Amino acid sequence: MNSETQQQVFNLQLSLANTFETFYVDANSALVSQLQAIARGEQQEPQIFIWGASNTGKTHLLQAVCHLASQHQQRSIYIPLAKLPLHDPEIIQGFESMDIVCIDDVHLLANNEPWEQALFNFINQARAQEATIVISSQQNPAENIFTLSDLNSRTVWGPVYKLYELLDYELEPALLQHAKSRGIKLSDEVRKYIFIHCRRDIPTLVGILDALDHASLQEKRKITVPFLKKILAKQ
Repeated sequence: MNSETQQQVFNLQLSLANTFETFYVDANSALVSQLQAIARGEQQEPQIFIWGASNTGKTHLLQAVCHLASQHQQRSIYIPLAKLPLHDPEIIQGFESMDIVCIDDVHLLANNEPWEQALFNFINQARAQEATIVISSQQNPAENIFTLSDLNSRTVWGPVYKLYELLDYELEPALLQHAKSRGIKLSDEVRKYIFIHCRRDIPTLVGILDALDHASLQEKRKITVPFLKKILAKQ
């Protein structure tokens, strides 16, 4: 598989919902502003490292970078390590010539010597070609994630940002931002039902929104509490 075909396969993993318009910024405004400037081609930064627990929005941001970059004629690639066969590190070769490379979940490469060496080489090659690498991890790079010490030093070559889970009071405005950007209207009664009866985390809430959006379009139904109950019963 050549690099162009691989790029197409990787970028099929991009969710249409994962844009900057649907990302709840709050305390992450400095990071978001920098990523947007890079995606638009307004700022050059060799590398940005984003870390935080699962479900904090790392994948969302990396995919948002690629969506925005494509709108500004920037060549970008999203590499989801969680979905790759990690026995083949050569799969990332050739992408160092892109304008922006987003590598998701690099912590998965820890203690995998061939991959650690491949990532080390890739970072060096990308920097030589003036590409920007945006990296995400569930672990803090300051804690020396990798066995290869030179790779650990490379991961802190640029700005390092931590993403935090949304606080409880931030979940509702985050969900409403998602809904508004997609033209979905949620009444006060529907919102109240969701937050009383459903798990209060962004992946769950956005998943409910996706299901409601799809079903309401398919059935040409307004989103009401009875309709919401019907959809939830199917999940």
